[in-house]
Amino acid sequence: MNSLAQTFQGNLIGGISSSQISGDGTEGFVQFGVYAGIGAEATINDTWSLHGNLMFNQKGARVYKSKNSINTYRLRVNYIEVPILLDYKYQKFSGQLGPYLGVKINQKERTQFGVTENPRKFELFDIGIQAQVSYQLKERFKLSLAFQNSMLPARPHDAQLAYPPSNFVLGEWHQKQLDKGQYFTTLMFFVSYRLGS
Repeated sequence: MNSLAQTFQGNLIGGISSSQISGDGTEGFVQFGVYAGIGAEATINDTWSLHGNLMFNQKGARVYKSKNSINTYRLRVNYIEVPILLDYKYQKFSGQLGPYLGVKINQKERTQFGVTENPRKFELFDIGIQAQVSYQLKERFKLSLAFQNSMLPARPHDAQLAYPPSNFVLGEWHQKQLDKGQYFTTLMFFVSYRLGS
């Protein structure tokens, strides 16, 4: 029984997310949300382990009213996500990498004129890649910073092409990828608490 407990561990996870979406003519991780759930960790050896989590993640985008514009925009899409991450540990630090699958719960958009009627629907599934780094604070507590990016479009563009990019484009192939639809990019900052003895 002790051997099984050392191999499998449960975790409670709680923190915040900050996201943006490509192709909307805005930029910046200014839409904040909740990132929380439960996780399970399977130890392979002293260095490697495998993580499987069940998470609630709030994604979206936001534009605030400014001195130069009265336009506002807020997008909120709630997901249940399952990231599967391979973990490499070095002393108190560790790095995790793997795919995630998100299932959409609901979505809501609004502008300065109110709630958007008949918005473009997001796909039921958000599939992407997640990478994170963690630091062991105490025996049971771990602090993590994670990055996610959709690998498939979360929804189509309003027009055929994306808005012209302003910053993050890696080349023509990347622009062609962005032209296929909108992609979420999300940062998460959270604490994990290990359950059990």
